[in-house]
Amino acid sequence: MPTPLYIPDMADPADLPLMLWLKEVPARAAGRGLGLAAGDILLAVNGRAFTGTPAHLAMRLAERGGKPLALTFQRGPNRLTVLVERADLGVWDSMAGAVIPEGDMPRIDPDSLSNWEIMRDGQGRFDAVCLGPSLLATLLPPLWLLQMRLWVPFATMVTALAVAGAVSPYAVPLVWAALGVHLRRAGSAYLRADRRGRGLRFQSVHAARSETAAQEAHLTNFPNDRSFFAPEPLPEVQAI
Repeated sequence: MPTPLYIPDMADPADLPLMLWLKEVPARAAGRGLGLAAGDILLAVNGRAFTGTPAHLAMRLAERGGKPLALTFQRGPNRLTVLVERADLGVWDSMAGAVIPEGDMPRIDPDSLSNWEIMRDGQGRFDAVCLGPSLLATLLPPLWLLQMRLWVPFATMVTALAVAGAVSPYAVPLVWAALGVHLRRAGSAYLRADRRGRGLRFQSVHAARSETAAQEAHLTNFPNDRSFFAPEPLPEVQAI
């Protein structure tokens, strides 16, 4: 069992509310794909302190009608927030603990966030992959592929558009639209495959409004890491 948080001095454990924590996250559990681990303590839902049972959490999710909630967990000295659509993230257990103080966390609007998967190599280089659909990928698929440095899919798309143009000018917008729909569904899979080919592996998931915010959340836990595509630091020049 992890160490309970925010226990007031001289508090009677019997008077404290029950907090949920993940006792185990099996390989097939929904929490495994979100980077959750055994010992993670559920602090808040949408930025507000949460106490109760897994059934209470499932009810909150049911009230959302399929839309996700933002769950904030404590892991050691760090916090991480992920979007979840189901309560069976792993094997839940309860422990006595005081809720986080009011105002300790800002309220979170889950509808403004996306889950970002952090992929990292052994040298501390990382990249953030959005797990949600991209509007840019849908509307401007070639530009999105260039921005994501997906060179092979970009070349394939340009070839497909060129062939469509040779057949009929009217075929180009149809192929463009079809490719946009395809990337909206499969864009994150292309990104994962490309980053794995570059030596990056799954590290964690952070719910964030943008790629920059996801990178900042990762750097909070790994301050010495740097973006995979950042320029190599210049070697230090030794004074003579």
